[in-house]
Amino acid sequence: MIHNIQLKSSVRHLAIALSCMSMLVSVGCTHTVSSNISRDGHVAVSDLVFPDQNKAWRNQGTFPNRENLSNIRAGMNKDVIYQLIGPPHFSEAQHAQEWDYILNFNQTDGTVKTCQYKIIFDKDFYAQEFYWQPQDCAEFTEIQPQLIQVQEQPIQSNISVLAPHTPIINERINLSADTLFQFNKWRTNDMTSQGRQSLDNLATKLKHYQVQGDSRIIITGYTDRLGDDVYNLNLSQLRAQTVREYLITQGIDPSSMVASGAGESQPVVHCSNTLSRQTLINCLQPNRRVEVAVTVYTPQN
Repeated sequence: MIHNIQLKSSVRHLAIALSCMSMLVSVGCTHTVSSNISRDGHVAVSDLVFPDQNKAWRNQGTFPNRENLSNIRAGMNKDVIYQLIGPPHFSEAQHAQEWDYILNFNQTDGTVKTCQYKIIFDKDFYAQEFYWQPQDCAEFTEIQPQLIQVQEQPIQSNISVLAPHTPIINERINLSADTLFQFNKWRTNDMTSQGRQSLDNLATKLKHYQVQGDSRIIITGYTDRLGDDVYNLNLSQLRAQTVREYLITQGIDPSSMVASGAGESQPVVHCSNTLSRQTLINCLQPNRRVEVAVTVYTPQN
């Protein structure tokens, strides 16, 4: 979406970093905190650096879907990882060669353990290596902290890698962000009346799907290419999360839904920069959207 100074100020109040930090300990908008990451996505353990958690735009971290986290593999691209566990928690732009997350896990004694999770990418931004701090955090998933060998072909699918059986429903629903929200907004209070009606209709459909089997819903926000990529990524994440929270209030099972933002990636239309500003904005409208991918599987006995 277009840069908007007032919105950027509000996002900062939500502790979402939209600009590069100048301190060396932080993650730059196009750089990395670790040293000597090779073009094929390898780094020596001695060169690894985990960023200061206080420098994260969401420094309290998130509770990941463990099944999604366990299905991350070498060879996955950034778009697939967006869909599985969302954007990184530091100001690492689309062209950074490492992403850092702060992940929380519930423990059997009732406490919460906070872990840092690092993904190293190659020059083409396919995941190659995965690291944890502390290392025993790997016990919460099937992922090991050491190098995972690259698969021969990059994984291009997303939800299908999680599914052990054939779906009875596989549907992708496209919602216009311009219809859902007021310009450059993302909160529930910023929804338009038409947007609420669209989500009410969607909730009715999803509730019907819930009674038919095991529903898995991926909500992904997208923006156009105008503006900073980190800003767009965060705005798309906030909108997707708001849609998820609204659907929960309408009776959709929270455990069946994952929300993430993909920013300006995967545009559905391409428009010339020679167009006037307003004409360009109008042309790029289809790219400003929230996609809801719904897969329903037959109940397992």
